[in-house]
Amino acid sequence: MSRNVPDLTSCSAVELARRIRAREVSAVEVLEAHLDRIERQNPAVNAVVTLDAERARARANAADAALARDEVWGPLHGVPFTVKDQFSTAGLRTTYALPHYADFVPAADAPQVACLKEAGGVLMGKTNLPLAAYDWQCDHPNFGRANNPWALDCTPGGSSGGSAAALAAGLTPLELGADVAGSIRIPSHFCGVAGLRPTEDGPLRGIRPPDRPATVRHIAVAGPMARTVEDLQLEWAALCGADPAASVPATPSPDALRIAVTPELGGVPADTDTQRVLRDATTAWGAAGCEVKRRPAPFDVEDAFDTWARIQGFELTAGLPAPLRTPPLKQLVWQGYVRSKFGSLAGRMAKGASLGPRGYFRALDRRAALADALDAFFDDWDLWVTPVAATPTFTHRPTGAARTLEGVSVPYALPIAPYNCPTAVLGHPILTLPAGRTPTGRPIGLQVHARHGADAALLAAGRRLEAVLGCDPAPASLAEAPRTDDSA
Repeated sequence: MSRNVPDLTSCSAVELARRIRAREVSAVEVLEAHLDRIERQNPAVNAVVTLDAERARARANAADAALARDEVWGPLHGVPFTVKDQFSTAGLRTTYALPHYADFVPAADAPQVACLKEAGGVLMGKTNLPLAAYDWQCDHPNFGRANNPWALDCTPGGSSGGSAAALAAGLTPLELGADVAGSIRIPSHFCGVAGLRPTEDGPLRGIRPPDRPATVRHIAVAGPMARTVEDLQLEWAALCGADPAASVPATPSPDALRIAVTPELGGVPADTDTQRVLRDATTAWGAAGCEVKRRPAPFDVEDAFDTWARIQGFELTAGLPAPLRTPPLKQLVWQGYVRSKFGSLAGRMAKGASLGPRGYFRALDRRAALADALDAFFDDWDLWVTPVAATPTFTHRPTGAARTLEGVSVPYALPIAPYNCPTAVLGHPILTLPAGRTPTGRPIGLQVHARHGADAALLAAGRRLEAVLGCDPAPASLAEAPRTDDSA
């Protein structure tokens, strides 16, 4: 294994792709550098839970052989990546974070994984997530807890917590996450990486066991995660099957961007550090020539929150085993187990669980009206910026345990849910942009929202905003695990 290229794990995916194509470094060297870092530093974060090292080595060797024949597979030729263990991977264990699938090996890749491979990427392995991919922390029933590389006593977020932690620790340059209530956005915010919750364009496939019905038909989306927005652009192009060098929809230059800012959602004010980072970011963008103004939320946040909960509650209940879909066990699920984990959020979702078909379709109609209101807002604004949550990352705790907000004890979901559930239900693209840190070094990100379908334009604008902020994308430095005799 190569020990002389540690800098490769700090390179962006764009730089790695360029250097591989230019034959300045081989795909094998890049892979071995990342496998070496995983060996040394993953024990501290527990982000990568399944490695596919031998098949990855075969793929990297094939990538180098193809380049020797002047063949380029695609924009990710030879670039390693990992994916959340919610996505099916052909011939590689996929647990979906469900105990019954601890040793399950799918026969086919999820469509998004297939796209990354077809673009030339080298799949290294799978990353950690919480039980059933439903928590804002990351504690897998079989693999255990993932830790935040910037503060090991803190959570990397969830449910794509292993994805964000792997990126922040330099274990991988690209990741694939999924989001229904902040599962890309919260980990990106907590770990100081970039993530795209893309425009919702239909049911998300490849994230459930093949013997289970796909009842979650709305709100859930898959999206790219990386350390920089430029890398998100590269991965997004691969996921879309597009040429990353192709033109994107016209986007105003920084000095012409119109940015609306809403510092608080759902009546939950952000903490002092988050407010400071938001204020500093908007000041910097204004100094760069952007038009930046405070505006109230462009839709009824409480209405959107209830609409999200009704759709989620109805669809999740439809996927439960038959005895849990009817009283009295249905009430025990929502008013007992789920309420113990997520408090009042469970009560909102229980209303969805009790809906009949007409009520469910009314919720879908309401969702469409709310989305129209946001699109009308974007007739006057290019971007809408909000916090991702009311606080940065927090110390590990049981799901459902109280948290603190500015020194006050608050329910577990309160600092997160109002910023993520109402904004997810509308289906618009949302970029999580690293924007600053607390005095103790914990990352803070911001949500940047855009018009429905404007994903490429949002990434282009986000890249310009990122350049103004100048945040350092270097991975965290971690204490290395002791080497065994055969790894010296």
